[in-house]
Amino acid sequence: MKFKLHRTAVALFVVSSSFLMAQSYYPVRLEDKSSVYVTRGSNGARGDGIADDTDVLQQAIDQVEQTTQQGVVFLPEGRYRISHTLYVWPGVRLIGFGAHRPVLLLGDNTPGYGDGLAYMMFFTGGRPEQPGAPTRNGRTNRGRAGSDSIFPGTVPAVRNIIDASPGTFYSAISNIDFDMGEGNSGAVGIRFHVAQHCFMTHMEFRIRSGMAALNDVGNESEDLHFIGGRYGIITSKPSPGWQFTLLDSTFEGQREAAIKEHEAGLTLVRDSFRNVPAAVSIDPGYAEELWIKDSRFERTQRTHRDQHGQRALRRSACLRAHARERRGHYSAGSDVSCPELLSWPFH
Repeated sequence: MKFKLHRTAVALFVVSSSFLMAQSYYPVRLEDKSSVYVTRGSNGARGDGIADDTDVLQQAIDQVEQTTQQGVVFLPEGRYRISHTLYVWPGVRLIGFGAHRPVLLLGDNTPGYGDGLAYMMFFTGGRPEQPGAPTRNGRTNRGRAGSDSIFPGTVPAVRNIIDASPGTFYSAISNIDFDMGEGNSGAVGIRFHVAQHCFMTHMEFRIRSGMAALNDVGNESEDLHFIGGRYGIITSKPSPGWQFTLLDSTFEGQREAAIKEHEAGLTLVRDSFRNVPAAVSIDPGYAEELWIKDSRFERTQRTHRDQHGQRALRRSACLRAHARERRGHYSAGSDVSCPELLSWPFH
C-alpha cells in the first residue's frame, strides 16, 4: 500500500486546553417567507428532550420537498428527542437558531440503535415515489430506488431509500448539535454521502458509547466538534470522487480512532486531535493521500499489529518534516512523515 502525507506549510497551532461548546452561530430567528419553521408548543414540536419529536421534524422536511423542492427548515432552540431515522431530501437545509444551539437527542438505549450502523439522520439522493403523494411544483414523479434491498443503517429498516450521489447538491445542516445517549453502540449521527454545494457547519457531536458522528461524508465541513464515541468519522471515497475537506474542527476521546477511512483524500486544515489512539486509521489494501495544514496532535498514539504480525508503537509529539523512511506500508519519500497520525490495518 502506498501512502503519501503531503506537506503544505505544516505547522502547529495553539488551541484551548479544553473543547468548549461554541455559542449559537445564529442567535436570533432569520426571516424568510419561503422557509419552513418548526414551532414549539402543543401544535408543534415539544423540544423538551422527553417527548418524541421525530415525526414533527420529518413533516417539516417533507413540507419543503412538497412545496419548493429545495429550501430551508429553521429549528429553534430546544432538545428534540429522535426515535428513528430522519430523512433529508436533496436540496433541503436544516439550520438551527436561538441563544443556544438546538440539540437532536437520542435517548439512552433507543430501540434499533444497539447493533451495527444505525442513523439518526440520512441525507438522501431523492424522495422515493409515493402513491397518492401531493404534486411537487406541478410534478408527481419522484425518484426510484436502485435496489429493493434494505438499506443498512435505516431505523426502522427501509427498502426504497435513494442514497445521495454525485448529483446531490445544496443539502446542508448548520448550527444543530447531536447528543447520543448511552447504550446505543450502533448509533451514527448523520450519513452525508453528498456532492458539491453541500456542507455541515457549527455543530457538536457528543457520541458517548455510540459508533460515530458521521458516516460516508462528502464535500466540505467546518467548525465540527467530536467528543467520545468509537470513531468521530467513518468514511470511504466521497460520491463525486474528490476529496473531503474538514476545517477548524476538533476530535477528543474517541476509543479507536478519530477518523476511520479509505480513499477519502482527506484534507485537514486547522484541526485538532487529542486523547485518541490514532488520529486517522486507514483501511488496509487502499491507496490514500492525506493533506494536513496547521493542525495539532496531542496525546495521540497507537499500538497495533501490521499485516506481517509485527508489533509497532507509533507516537510522536509533532510532525516531522522531510522524513525519508519507510514505516509499515506507506512511503514517506520527501513528503512529511507523521507516524502518530496513522494506523493500519484496521482491527
